Amino acid sequence: MKRFVLVGLSSIALSVATFLPATATAPLVRSQSNQMFLSFNSPFISSSEIRGENHLIRVMVLGMSLQDVMVLVPPQMAKFRSITVADETGKMIPAKIERVDRRVAVVFNQPVISGKTIEINFSDTDITMEEGEILLYSVTAKVLQL
Repeated sequence: MKRFVLVGLSSIALSVATFLPATATAPLVRSQSNQMFLSFNSPFISSSEIRGENHLIRVMVLGMSLQDVMVLVPPQMAKFRSITVADETGKMIPAKIERVDRRVAVVFNQPVISGKTIEINFSDTDITMEEGEILLYSVTAKVLQL
């Protein structure tokens, strides 16, 4: 039952993420009575997709600058050739990328400033999925402390 709830919530999160804009603007959530107001001010996954043999994860950088990102890839995509990181224009972002088992660490040479979107590209992935299955992965980020 616990796994069913987790999969359901993850599906909702992935579905919602696909409708978010491609630019780094803070989404706002308001109640119908306009009494509750939420503003996101930290990095979050804006979308992800599988394009051929590439798996892309887009992260919107909001609030403080981003120092590094850690991705725990799901077992279904444990095999891939390389990882690159680019900004929303497609320009490569210099970073040190290390992989240990299913954990991938991306440490940026210079912090990524707030307002940018980064795209983590896993190329030549060998994804083994059954019909209807989803990819559950964990992404954590470290922001620059002032």
